[in-house]
Amino acid sequence: MEVYNRQENADPGSKRSKFRRFVRGVVYYLAVTLCLLSIFHSSLLVTSQPLRADENEAVGRAIDLLDAKGFGYEAFLLRRLTVFRNTDNWLNSLTQKENAYAAANFPFNIITLYPDFFTKAQDDTERAMILLHEVQHLKGADEHEAYGYAWRNRERVGWTILTHGTTESYITIEAMTRETVPELFSCTDRLWNDCTGIPKPATIARTK
Repeated sequence: MEVYNRQENADPGSKRSKFRRFVRGVVYYLAVTLCLLSIFHSSLLVTSQPLRADENEAVGRAIDLLDAKGFGYEAFLLRRLTVFRNTDNWLNSLTQKENAYAAANFPFNIITLYPDFFTKAQDDTERAMILLHEVQHLKGADEHEAYGYAWRNRERVGWTILTHGTTESYITIEAMTRETVPELFSCTDRLWNDCTGIPKPATIARTK
């Protein structure tokens, strides 16, 4: 009976010791993981170039436009938590890109802006639309979700077929959106089958 009591009294200390070892193990692996992530993140920055002053100004205006149009959360992510670069890091360089305006590295909050972002995009509104797409990736969205979100909100930004329909960026992004999110262009009662667009004239007449 005395031996049993001694073993029973020893159990709490043994449990605490095991718990402390477990906590130390968790802290150790978390520290190693954070260290590796930090090294990985630094390597993305070291192997790319920062924006020039004029490029930073253009990005700032586009972010301000998003903020003014009601995209406060996206503007906060872009303004406060995102690092912008103007050349590919080593990770982006492994991927072939066509008609690329920008690329986002999730979850490292890095956005690379290619020359087309500054030259083919006609104004701050078009650059704001591109950033609205890319910031969705920083929130974990895939291409389908990012293209769909940006297209559904284009009128809110002020980027419409009436204002920008003939620009190279509008034509390119619309084609990419049709390819990536085909269900948004399956409404036969809408102009250009765009489910987010206005009804066809015949449809409007029937509803009167």
